Amino acid sequence: MTNSLELVNRFYDLTNNKNTTDGVEDLLDENMTFSGPLLQVTGAKKYVEMVGQFIKFHKKWAMFKQFDNGSDVCSIYEVELGKPGGGSFSVMIADWISISNDKIVSQKIYYDPREFVKAFNL
Repeated sequence: MTNSLELVNRFYDLTNNKNTTDGVEDLLDENMTFSGPLLQVTGAKKYVEMVGQFIKFHKKWAMFKQFDNGSDVCSIYEVELGKPGGGSFSVMIADWISISNDKIVSQKIYYDPREFVKAFNL
């Protein structure tokens, strides 16, 4: 059995500051759920497709604090994202990831979506 915090940090390593989603799906339960202020997705394949659309905009990120409680990990971090039209903006995110059978079964992120909406014309 993998430590939940180690699994989550492996996931972050694969999804931050990279231009690929290689290896991400291996960490996800096939029926995992994602919920955020702007998007909800069910299924590992759909999640990887969604991440693939935005991963190219990741410029850098900084972890501020993590808390783990058994199979749940909460992370507080800041992400700097590039805008499609140029420039960048930062978003502070609270991220709650749940693990079961050494796979991510859910991810819930909380952030103020206003800058994201402006940057991506949503």
